Amino acid sequence: MPYNIRAVCAGKSQTLALLESGELLGWGGAGSGRYTADNVDICSTRNANQEPIYVGQSTRFSSMSAGYGVSLGVSDRQELLIWGFSPLGSGDGQPISEIPTLIKQISSPISVASGQSCFAAIDRSGALYTWGINIDGVLGRKTAQINASPGVVTALPAAQDVGLGDNFVIVLSSDGEVFSFGSNSAGQLGAGHLKTVDMPARVKLPSTVHAIAVGATHVLTLDDDGILMGWGSNQYGQLGNSQSRYSETPILIKVPEKVRAIAAGSHFSLALTVTGSVYSWGWNGFGQLGLSDVAPRNMPTRIPELSDIQAISAGEMSAVALGKKDLYGWGNNESGQIGQAAPKQLLPYPFWPNG
Repeated sequence: MPYNIRAVCAGKSQTLALLESGELLGWGGAGSGRYTADNVDICSTRNANQEPIYVGQSTRFSSMSAGYGVSLGVSDRQELLIWGFSPLGSGDGQPISEIPTLIKQISSPISVASGQSCFAAIDRSGALYTWGINIDGVLGRKTAQINASPGVVTALPAAQDVGLGDNFVIVLSSDGEVFSFGSNSAGQLGAGHLKTVDMPARVKLPSTVHAIAVGATHVLTLDDDGILMGWGSNQYGQLGNSQSRYSETPILIKVPEKVRAIAAGSHFSLALTVTGSVYSWGWNGFGQLGLSDVAPRNMPTRIPELSDIQAISAGEMSAVALGKKDLYGWGNNESGQIGQAAPKQLLPYPFWPNG
């Protein structure tokens, strides 16, 4: 049976694939949409999770985000849905399960981001909503709640995209500016200092930005000319500048080819070029760089096994790439998030047909 995949997204222990039909496939552990009768956390039951399931059964989706055991999705009826396993609940005090549950406080969502302990959504007007554990100013708004319900971040222009790291947020505005707030211990806010910032502040960049990618404590941006920049932590070389020191301000990352898409996982980075090649750099403890070993790289290195790639996504310790004929995965596979691949997959593995 042919599968026409529109988009892919990797999380902590789950992988999601959005089909052209609007159906959503999920592999792996919590947040994959795979539920049991007693709704237990199934992160470790790898052998049962190698085949995907259809998330939400008859629900059709327009976008999705895979986080740390929790996934978010926007239905074709403009409903915000949440599923997975988390003590935080749905944002309105209600528990969640692997059955998609409606978040009622946000109407007309168009984009979502699922993080480790907080979540975000953008509505049709460009308003950004945040909710979850309120520490280090990660919600970008004043609230006394520890586990806060969804609320609008008012000190922002209209947003088109949002990315979540470890207790910090990066926002891409509709006019190509980047804003940051939250934790800043490794310079991940790009503000030129290491102080926590609890309200959105603009990151100074040399040009307008086309795309953002957010790792655990580092950030990548891409402009319309394919120029790639990054900032934040760099102990594994995830900034790709042959150094290991963090950067409090944006620095240029040189990739041998023009870049058209970016992705960031936990301390590693990916770039997709206009030729369909994929480059990786940073932490590699689970083979998430796809280079046949577990040695880190501090410079962008092409993954030889991949060509004619259409889209990429980086999870916590795994990655996926959408090719013309197959969906590839590599890195950590302890929860079956890349199908029948090895538990530690060091090379891209074609685990699902496309086209």
